[in-house]
This record gives sequence, C-alpha cells and structure tokens, in this order.
Amino acid sequence: MLRKEKGFTLIELLIVVAIIGIIAAIAVPNLLTAIQRSKQKRTMADLRAIGTALGSYQVDYNLYPSQASIGNFTNTTIGGSTAIAEQYYKGSYMDGWGVTYKYVSNGNNYTLCSTGKPNDTGGFGNDIGHVDGAMYEAGAFPTAGCQ
Repeated sequence: MLRKEKGFTLIELLIVVAIIGIIAAIAVPNLLTAIQRSKQKRTMADLRAIGTALGSYQVDYNLYPSQASIGNFTNTTIGGSTAIAEQYYKGSYMDGWGVTYKYVSNGNNYTLCSTGKPNDTGGFGNDIGHVDGAMYEAGAFPTAGCQ
C-alpha cells in the first residue's frame, strides 16, 4: 500500500518562487524610484534653505556673496569673517547624490543649483535650481550658471 508523504511538490514550490519573482519585479523598480525621488526632494529642500540663507546675507550686506568669496562652497570666509557657511546656514552643501551645489552670483542676483543624478539624462538627471528665490527644474533657468 502507498503511503502519503507530507510536504510540498516541486510544482507547488515553483509556483511560490514564480509569485515571489513577480512581486519582486514590481516592487524593486518602485522602491528605486522612491529612493531617487527622496533624494530629489531633499535636494530641493536644501536649495530652499540655502536660498533663504542667501536672502538673509543679502539683507545684512545689501548684496549676495560673490562667486569668488564662497566658490563652490569650499572657501566660506569673507575678510576673515564667516560668510554663508556657518553664520547663515549649517546644513549640507552636497545634493542628494553627493555632488556639491553650484553657485553663481554677480552680487545682485544668484543662481544656486544641483545638476541632478549623475549620468542620468532625464527624470532625476534634470538640473534643479534656486534662482533669486524661485525653484526651477530641467534647464529652465532664467540666468546661466548650472551648465
């Protein structure tokens, strides 16, 4: 007489593995997109915060810090006093993808931007900028400086 064995058949196991594969194929791209979107949102929030700091600096000194005085946020002193880095803004000067923000100013106006995700030509690779208090994306900047 045949005994019934307890356990799963090979077909049942293959069906379960296929279901897990389908779920993973749907979930992983959505997760990766969510991660990139969060980096983009963080970058936009940083740009707004730095823009606010630049506005405060402009109110105090009646001009925006020049490009030469803060460079790409590496030289942060003007005449021996702390400029934008510590006095007005204590956050990060790198975007969500680890690239330093670009800053261009003639004293009257400024362009502050991130070039987006490196090696991505669309979507999250679009430039994100803060120009004189307004946010811009995808190369729609009214002044040059983020290229």
